[in-house]
Amino acid sequence: MEISHLSDSLGAEVSGVNLATVDAVEAELIKKIFHQHQILLFRNQEISIVEHINFSKYFGPLEVHISKDSLHKNHEEILLVSNVKENGKYIGVENAGDSWHSDLSYMPKPSLGSLLYALEVSEIGGDTEWLSMYDAYDTLPEDTKNRIHGLKARHSFNRYKNKRIGVPKQRQQGGRERYEKISPPDVFHPVVRTHPETGKKALYISPRFTIGILDGSDDEGQDLLDELIEHSIQRKFIYHHEWRVGDLIMWDNRCTLHLACRGIPEGQIRHMHRTTISGDIPV
Repeated sequence: MEISHLSDSLGAEVSGVNLATVDAVEAELIKKIFHQHQILLFRNQEISIVEHINFSKYFGPLEVHISKDSLHKNHEEILLVSNVKENGKYIGVENAGDSWHSDLSYMPKPSLGSLLYALEVSEIGGDTEWLSMYDAYDTLPEDTKNRIHGLKARHSFNRYKNKRIGVPKQRQQGGRERYEKISPPDVFHPVVRTHPETGKKALYISPRFTIGILDGSDDEGQDLLDELIEHSIQRKFIYHHEWRVGDLIMWDNRCTLHLACRGIPEGQIRHMHRTTISGDIPV
């Protein structure tokens, strides 16, 4: 395997590996590289759905996403990230990742990581960005670190509870009732979490799923959350990725946020498969 950096802040491209035939020994090496770099890019992969699932399982049990209407009909571990339509309806999550977020932070045990595989990409748009929440935390002023020490934040899947984001047209069908039906109860996680493998501290908040901080008044909590979010999304912490067919990217949800940049013209296709690795309770 050969390793090359993707940005100054985070990310590495791993070449010289075929994910369709990775064994346990290679997977352990990849895991070590993963913990060092937060996101890994594998180019020119040709893997089946089963091979995608099997490689993902080297890193832990897999989650089944709560958006049941966007799962692969034969493999529920696969979330379809797609703007393909059948009978006038998107077959997958067309608006996935339209705000900075960490996957499944709205669950009691959020995701460890995710693996997204590009089967078809648009000529224009459809890029993705990741940012390092290690760097976001490390560069905070010391008085801010002291201020947020021990604080917890509320995370919610329900878009209607979140004043920072809108509800995209695709997700307005069914309105509030739909979100109330599929959304799990809100959860509370540390504003700063310690990575269980590296021992490093990372900010653990996002515009998409974090809706408040549990300290003082709600106005004060919202102001603090806005301050932390603004600090986190600085360009110097971000890696910008232009997708190619055959790319597989895996990322660590415990110490990164990611964003779908969108901008795909009408008539162009972006079709991907995602697996999600189960995690543990943030501390």
